[in-house]
Parts: sequence; C-alpha cells; structure tokens
Amino acid sequence: MGIHSFFDDIGATLPLIQAPMAGAQDETLAIAVAQKGAVGSIACARLKPDAFVASARRFREQTSGPLNLNFFCHEVVPRDPKREELWQDELGKYYAEHAVTTDYPTDVTLFALDAAMVDAITDVKPAIVSCHFGLPAKPLMDRIRTSSAKLIATATTLKEALYLEAQGCDAVIAQGFEAGGHQGVFFPDHGGHPMPTMELLAQCVTALKIPVVAAGGIADAAAIRTAMQAGAAGTQIGTRFLKTPESTIPPRHRALLESTQNHETAMTNVFTGRPARGFVTRLVREVGPMNANSQAFPLAISAVAPLKAAAHGLDDFTAMWAGKSWQTGRPMPAADVIDELAAGFANT
Repeated sequence: MGIHSFFDDIGATLPLIQAPMAGAQDETLAIAVAQKGAVGSIACARLKPDAFVASARRFREQTSGPLNLNFFCHEVVPRDPKREELWQDELGKYYAEHAVTTDYPTDVTLFALDAAMVDAITDVKPAIVSCHFGLPAKPLMDRIRTSSAKLIATATTLKEALYLEAQGCDAVIAQGFEAGGHQGVFFPDHGGHPMPTMELLAQCVTALKIPVVAAGGIADAAAIRTAMQAGAAGTQIGTRFLKTPESTIPPRHRALLESTQNHETAMTNVFTGRPARGFVTRLVREVGPMNANSQAFPLAISAVAPLKAAAHGLDDFTAMWAGKSWQTGRPMPAADVIDELAAGFANT
C-alpha cells in the first residue's frame, strides 16, 4: 500500500488524524474534524462497548467522514500488595494533609481491548481501529480485520514499529517523546531513552514498508510540512485540539493551555503508572516525575484519585496532559484548526 493511498482508501481528504484523548473529548470533536476531511477519533479506553457504539452512531448521524476508534491494549495486572504499600507510603503525607483514608477504591475505569469490544467494533465498522500499548491477541486482531477497518498502532521505538509491521498493521504511528498524554510504549526494554519524533520518524520511514504517521510536537502547518517532507504519510495531532471548544477539558486545564506563561511539562508516571506527558503539578514536582514506587498501570490511578477529589479544586493531584508544543496556536473551533493545519499538506 502506498503511503498516500492509506488515507485515500479510508475517505480522508487530509492525511491528518485527530489524536484520541480519553477524558478530554467525546464524539463532538471527532465530528468537527471529520466534517473537514480529516480522521476523527473517539477514545474508547474509558468507554464500555455500548457507550462507544452510541458515540459512533452520533458521529455517523453528523458526518460520513472517516472514524477512528482507539483502544488501550495494556496487560491487565493483578494488585501487588507490597508495591501498593510502597506507593501508599509515598503518598502518605498527602493523605494526612487532606484527611484521606488509605482505603482507596481499587476499581479503575480504563478498559483494555477485549472480545466484547471487538463485537461492538464489527457492528460500528470504523475506518480505523487504532491501538495503544501494543496489540490485542491475534484472534481479536483477525476479527477486527473482518470488519474492513484498517488496523494501526503506536510505536515509540523502531523495534516496536517493526513488530507492528510484522503483525500485519496497515500503518504505524511513530510517537515521539514530545507528545502529550500516554506514551504508547509496549516493549519493556524501552528504558529511559525516549526518542524525539523526527528521529523516530526517520528510522521508521527507512525501515518500514507500511505508511508511517508522525505524532508528537506537531501543532502547526510548518511542523506538518517538516514531517511530510521527511517521509510521513500523515500526522496525528492532539494537544492543539485541546484548545478547541469541542474538547471537554476542565477550566483550569484550559486556562493553562491558553496561558502566555512558560509552564513546564514533563513525562511522569505518578498519575497512572505509565509514562505520560503533562503539566508539572505539585505531585509531579515532589514525588516524580518518574517514581519507581508508583503502582502498575492503571492501578496507580486509584491511589491518586481520592487526593484529587479532596484537594478542593486545587490541581496538585490532577493530571493535565499536554505536549511540548502546547503553546502553539490560539484557541479556536476545531474546523478552523483544520483549515490552518491544511496548509502544511500543500505541495508535499
């Protein structure tokens, strides 16, 4: 498959994917993007099958544009009482400060792709099914392919990208460390050496035979043009869309994104147990950004959640994801963002 035919085949007039952002968007953003010819994405990690099916139906009522359903493919790990105790000790002073009991809930509303979700996918028939944190088991992948959806997944290293190609993915998203939110790392030897987008893109374009979509730190037409000239089949953009009225982020998160001050972002695992880039908050400064005692993903969320609830509106314990290029672009509707970004694809 040619690199340009990938987007042609799914009916996109722009080789642009709106990054799926669980907890920061619903189908409203995806609709606005797809109506302009790009790929609208619905993040399904927090949604049960009936919920994302309903979102997809609302999408279809508003546009015939290409839809991407995105799923987490993390390993569901059992609780580790020893590690849990270490993390409780790490957070103990904050629990005392806010009079929070350590008997925090263990239910985590992040779902990994399973058979019930695949059943729903085959009903929805999206243009793309994208996976984060690796791929599902082969029987599930085979069933996804019967739905006629293109299967793509995120890679943060060349090794991961080659694996995804070998498993039959139709395209790879090369995600550099500049990207906001969770890194899609799934090989344990990723280590502490995250790669910048353009370096990873160059490696992937040289080594892979399937299309490569660049992601991370791309927020304007100039960055798109650079990625496309380096061989990208398209780009995936997230943080820029957080500033749109179609995103569902809370006011404080929006205020930071619209600020003219130079707020710092960092890769941190203290909110969820996996590396993710967001604004530096008190918790990140004092116990992070990367803490070896943080519980495994996604169990760490349960430990921080009661602190977030008890902080009375403070952002000390709230994850507010943002990429390194968060200052690029002013707030505007998603359709206007697409119009601005489209210039980056011209003559490439």
